[in-house]
Amino acid sequence: MSIKQQYIEIFNENQSSVQAHVNFWLDHVVFSWRWWTMVAIFIILWTLFWKLKKSKHLPRITIFGLLWIIVASNLDGLGFELGLWGYTYNLSPFLPKSYIFDYCLIPITYMLLYQYFQEGKGFLYANIILAVGASLIAEPVAEKLGLYIPFHWSFYISVPLYTLIAYILKLITEAICRSILKIN
Repeated sequence: MSIKQQYIEIFNENQSSVQAHVNFWLDHVVFSWRWWTMVAIFIILWTLFWKLKKSKHLPRITIFGLLWIIVASNLDGLGFELGLWGYTYNLSPFLPKSYIFDYCLIPITYMLLYQYFQEGKGFLYANIILAVGASLIAEPVAEKLGLYIPFHWSFYISVPLYTLIAYILKLITEAICRSILKIN
């Protein structure tokens, strides 16, 4: 069998899986109370962020938040593809990741953290508290609510990942702000 034929076979199997996921979403997810709750949380949190943000920090925290969205959504997709976790309830059936986490909860909480704790020990302690809360409280609650299924993942692995990613993204954000936006 040629490479093209092998690829077409894999492609067709993937399309079958995507269609099964869309059908599952249409039959069990959309318009369920969990789906409506996620829609409400998405709207409420972005509205709350807009009210809590400080205009003088907006360029810096926006860059930080956009970097978080990029990293969270890509790592989330990778974790799904590797079979580490999955989501029973999604806002959309077309991408197997949680928009509520990747485009709302994670970036908003980290943007607000960065707005209020930009330097030194404040950022360190706030970052650790947020990482522990997200990993050991929010992830288990999402699992209990049936939103998240960890297949081959431990909540404890998330703590150092959140902490490390936040520091890396903070360094990148500060470099961007220094070189492009000239923010001190």
